[in-house]
This record gives sequence, structure tokens and C-alpha cells, in this order.
Amino acid sequence: MTKRRLVVALALLAGATLPTPGHSQFNSDSRHGGFHLGVSGVGSTAAIGLQGEVALTENVSVGGWVDTWSYGQTFGVVGSTIDWDVRYIAFAATGAYHFPIESQPKLDLFAGGALGYFIVRTSASGTTGVFTGDGSRLFCGAHGGARYWFNEKLAGLAQLGVGASYLTLGLDFAL
Repeated sequence: MTKRRLVVALALLAGATLPTPGHSQFNSDSRHGGFHLGVSGVGSTAAIGLQGEVALTENVSVGGWVDTWSYGQTFGVVGSTIDWDVRYIAFAATGAYHFPIESQPKLDLFAGGALGYFIVRTSASGTTGVFTGDGSRLFCGAHGGARYWFNEKLAGLAQLGVGASYLTLGLDFAL
């Protein structure tokens, strides 16, 4: 991303986050989606992803997310090199309970669980050939977090969890 595009994106984001009155916490009409960056529980790279959530009741929601990340390394072995790469795609269905906090109407605290699937592809290539493998599997996770509504359409998201990412930061948009 060029510096000019970054400045334009930051200016648009700043304009969208100007506080406005009147937005309430999670309720039975809540629907939102957005994007996030997460610290992966596997490898040493950031996961990027999308998430969404829809209210079922005044305090209960269902949703889902998808993340992707990859990492690799180059090894020197007896005069040759081996390039090793791993790619993850993770997706999950989620459910959460939202805790009402009457003194902070723009704050949405929640805790929940996830059931998902990791799609894992590995490859190694070097002078002796190309090797590939798969390690896909189911996973269960738990998460808790907070969403702070800057205005009626935009919220910041911070989440701790077990599953694909231990720490997630992102933005949600009201749908």
C-alpha cells in the first residue's frame, strides 16, 4: 500500500469513527460484520480474517469467521537450500452471550465458543524435489471480548480466545 493510499484510508477511518450519540449495546436487532488481524496460535505470523454476527435474542448471538495465515523458512543443507511453507485457512461457527452494562451503552462485552475447521497445506522444495502434505482438522475454541461503538455504524473489536488466534483486533460495521 502506498503512503498516499494509507493516508486516504486513515482519513476515511477517522471520519467514520467520530463519536455520535444514540447507539445502544447489543440487542435483539444487532447484526454486524467486519475484518480483523489476529496473533495466530500456530506459527509466527498475523492472521487476517472476516467475521460476522447476528442476534438471536437480547443477549445471545450466532456468527462465524474465516482467517488465513502462512509462514515459512529457508534452510541451508549441505550446499543446497530447502524452502518450507505452511498455509492455514480456518473457519468457524460461533455463539456468544453478550453482557449488558447499563452504565456504558457503547460497550458490548461478550463470551462464547466456536467450532471450526483448519485447512492446512504444507510444502517443501529444494534440489531433491517438491514435497507436500496436509494436516486439516476440526477444532473447538472459546473467546471473550469487547466491542466499542464509535458511532451507529462502526465499532472497534478486541478479542481474546483459544482456537485460531489468541488475540484479535478489528473493526465491525453495523449491517
